[in-house]
Amino acid sequence: MPRNSRKVTEETLINQPESLMYTFEPGHPYTMPTASIFRDPRPWENGGMRYGRVTALAVTFLTEPEAAAKLLPEPFRLDEEALISVAVCQCEDVDWLAGKAYNLVGVDAHCVFDGEVDKDVHGTFCTIMWENMTEPILGGRDHSGVPKVYADIPNLMRHGDTCRADVTHFGYPILEVSATGLTEMSADQRREIEQAKHDAIWMNLKHFPSVENDGADVSYVCTYPCTAECPAAWEGDGELQFFESSFEKNPTQYALINLLASLPILEVRGAKLIVFEPQMALARKPQRLR
Repeated sequence: MPRNSRKVTEETLINQPESLMYTFEPGHPYTMPTASIFRDPRPWENGGMRYGRVTALAVTFLTEPEAAAKLLPEPFRLDEEALISVAVCQCEDVDWLAGKAYNLVGVDAHCVFDGEVDKDVHGTFCTIMWENMTEPILGGRDHSGVPKVYADIPNLMRHGDTCRADVTHFGYPILEVSATGLTEMSADQRREIEQAKHDAIWMNLKHFPSVENDGADVSYVCTYPCTAECPAAWEGDGELQFFESSFEKNPTQYALINLLASLPILEVRGAKLIVFEPQMALARKPQRLR
């Protein structure tokens, strides 16, 4: 639902006298191009951005601490175990996109943030997020510091007790994920999923270099709170594989892809197929961690 501030900004741009350049309203979070309008600037004031349905295939695996630590910037450190979670999400009926749909893949490291002010903050750090639509990439990067890049992500492939997903770019594979032997989870387990979603501390490093490329204009860690209802969920055996890449195959992403492909998969901690209906993104005001 549009906020008053959004309406004011629209009227400011549309009804401005032709002889005047447009001016910036103090306190309004403009997004480039600044002469345009993007999504609701403060969605948490209305309970968040509504995603009518999100179906997530999630697999978590244990890896070697020395390898996983390379995914974390200071002042993060690994949690008690070197766990990496990969989630492929099919997002449908997205309100801020007028009901359109898109898909994403997030790779999170289980970690602890130890800053100068905020200490011993346990959660997950987003190493990378692939998406298959420009608008959510821009919104997540510019507003929330989510490290989003583009990839081709088809819809989840569900057949019987199996679900599969794959990710490619420029025609070359990046990731394959699957869950087999899926069995339905109980109502109590679904409530635990909802509570975990509400309580989760998902952290991103909002980092933008200066125009002179001599450092950062902006660099800080922030949270991205969400809530969701879970009407259905299944659990089973998980499997995943990252594929090695090269400059010729994926010139802008290959270094991080190879880092992920080099992570030893010591143990897969199961897989879940979860339906969130609805999911509210930025359901609470995000926090800047220091």
